[in-house]
Amino acid sequence: MALTRRDLLRKTSLVLAGLGFSDLSVWKYGVQYQQVLAQPTSRKLALLVGVNQYRDLGKNLRLKGCLTDVELQRELLVHRFGFHPDDIVILKNKQATLKNIEAAFSSHLIEQARSQDSVVFHFSGYGYLLNRFANAMPDAKTPPGNVLLPFDGKINHSDQVQTLENALLADQLSNWFRTLKTQQNLCVIDAGFTYPGKALLGNLRARSLPGVLQEVSQPGVLEQQEKLLTQSQRRSVLSELIMAASQQDQTAVEAQFEDFSSGLFTYALTQHLWQILPTKKVSVSFNRIVADVEHQVGRVQQPVLKGQTSTDIFPATGDSADGVVTEVEDNGEDVTIWLGGVLPQVVGNYEAKACFKVIANETAMAQPLSGGAVSGSRKGTQDLFIHLESRRGCVGFGRCDQEGQINAGQKIHEAFRVISKSVSLNVALGSQLNRIERVDATSAFSDMAHINPVIAGEQHADLLFTQVPKSSKVIVNSVLSERSEEEDVQEATPPPPQTRYGLFSQGGEELSDARGESGEAIKTAVNQLHDTLKLLLARKTLGLTINDFSSRLGAMVTLEWVDSEKSQTLMRQNTPRSPWDLKSNGSDLSKFEKQGQMVQLSGGQHIQYRIQNYSDTPLYWLVLGIDNRTQFFTIYSPEALLAVPETETTSQDTVEPGASLTVPFSTNEYVVRGPAGLATTYIMLSRSPFVKGLSAIASQIRQSASNVSPVVVRLPDPLEVTQQVLQDLQDGSSQTAAAMGIASDSNWVWDVDQWATFQFTHEVI
Repeated sequence: MALTRRDLLRKTSLVLAGLGFSDLSVWKYGVQYQQVLAQPTSRKLALLVGVNQYRDLGKNLRLKGCLTDVELQRELLVHRFGFHPDDIVILKNKQATLKNIEAAFSSHLIEQARSQDSVVFHFSGYGYLLNRFANAMPDAKTPPGNVLLPFDGKINHSDQVQTLENALLADQLSNWFRTLKTQQNLCVIDAGFTYPGKALLGNLRARSLPGVLQEVSQPGVLEQQEKLLTQSQRRSVLSELIMAASQQDQTAVEAQFEDFSSGLFTYALTQHLWQILPTKKVSVSFNRIVADVEHQVGRVQQPVLKGQTSTDIFPATGDSADGVVTEVEDNGEDVTIWLGGVLPQVVGNYEAKACFKVIANETAMAQPLSGGAVSGSRKGTQDLFIHLESRRGCVGFGRCDQEGQINAGQKIHEAFRVISKSVSLNVALGSQLNRIERVDATSAFSDMAHINPVIAGEQHADLLFTQVPKSSKVIVNSVLSERSEEEDVQEATPPPPQTRYGLFSQGGEELSDARGESGEAIKTAVNQLHDTLKLLLARKTLGLTINDFSSRLGAMVTLEWVDSEKSQTLMRQNTPRSPWDLKSNGSDLSKFEKQGQMVQLSGGQHIQYRIQNYSDTPLYWLVLGIDNRTQFFTIYSPEALLAVPETETTSQDTVEPGASLTVPFSTNEYVVRGPAGLATTYIMLSRSPFVKGLSAIASQIRQSASNVSPVVVRLPDPLEVTQQVLQDLQDGSSQTAAAMGIASDSNWVWDVDQWATFQFTHEVI
């Protein structure tokens, strides 16, 4: 039964995710997200749908993160983009039947939306690829159609025909959008449409079901669509902005984070939209979203941005934020905060005493003081700080340092990042491993410090360890199985003698140089990966320092392609919360930023990073990275390091105020090399020198004779270098941390005013 209008309005929540429908015009790019969500006087309406549990699918096919997606979207829309809670309708699990979705879209969106209003529709759940319509003309070659599966969606199998009941066809949803009177429409779908052959893709759960190979009969669907189009205003130009979790020939996945599950795309999208500025194009943020998703899962999922090009610009209101105060009790003794604007790897590793500053006036900008300090960045009579005491998912619980001065709805900025020094790398054991293999692998991993074996699909994991498949071909239309992944394991059958083991990304993409020998014992294979695992632990640890959104340093870093004497911008990042104005003539977006795509480079190309300091204090710099061959490197002149005596490491290069430099210093020194894969570079800037970090790098250079490049130096022990760099950040934060009463015995404590880490990910093709 459809929900009544009154019932629908009681179900408040939120929206935003990704999609690409066959008959919707493809937007070119560069459309601002604020065009939909930041209308100053219009009404904003949202319908959010999330389905974890399906009526006709077994327990083993339940999803885990769709309701979290809805919660992430609701908090974003209400607290970041000014939606009234009563204007957000949420349908979840049993409520999300096809009739209820249609009724809600009609009564809440179509009937209420006026020409200047904004409309958001979000769906998280299973997707489906429909190959043919039985009620199409016999000779018609209809293209595949995308289908969203509501709670009561059902796939009926027979010998000759498979029928699909209660399915929301993409074409049908497109027609609903055509009936809206407003042209400010956003459609976000976090569902996949190509089945990867099994429900568990590496350590991630696929949000797609096997596509239909036979003709499909769903009586009345095409007639209903045609009738709807006849009754509506036919538009030659559509106004939807569409954000898709993946390409049509890929699936969307949901991830198990530290203590919650969510669609990988929805979380990345939500986090970046908390940070987006009114003047920033959504394609630039989408470029970062794509990079974030691929950084975690490889190239098995690539989000897409589609829609209709628009030239209208509607400014957004309010500054970016890392979260919001949602509840205040006992005059601030008990404060609940939402942390949806923080990177998931950082949220999952927050320790008690992490500190957030309450934004009293979003329009007031702090002014820089002499010596690089920032007014309002330290504790004063006008400043309010929340000290974290515990956390569950994105919800934090803490206390305010001044009673009676804080209210629900106030935005917060990260002030001090507190992270445990005992960060571990979680390695999921693949479901293909039998019981004996799991026992042996667990034993081998347990002998390594800070390496934790976990169960694939059940716990948060950074990597996957499993058997190397004989074929990398993905089966996209296999028959749906009700069995769990574990039931497919032959518990007592030993692996074939030619079995190989290897390391994979969360999404099951094999890492370069991480495959063992054929027939090698599983313990031997694990032990052979010890150095690689230490490198990947170093990468994870470095990822916990990324803070370009929250840092208040005045800096911008640009990735450039160098050709002879000219350079071309590929991607740029800056610190938007800096109190200094960024004066830059680099306003034109690169083709990758315009299209919302990850930067792609070919072997043999020359690249460099340009660091610009627009603050009033010198900034020390350091570049570390992991290339597409899974090797850890630094970009620094070995001669400059080795020229300094081992006992003296304080003489370091800086970027002076108002100046810029390129890394490497001279062009044509950093050459992109194969094989194909992803490479990540971390550019770290700090008010204080990297004394310990550069000392560790210099020591390894002296001990290693394997470095060939004059500037791109391979480091044999990256974990030691990383630990020393983190200690440098802590040393630079010690004075302000002590003033705030934040201890640092077993945790890293970093003042976000003291450093900035930028992450650049590019794909080598």
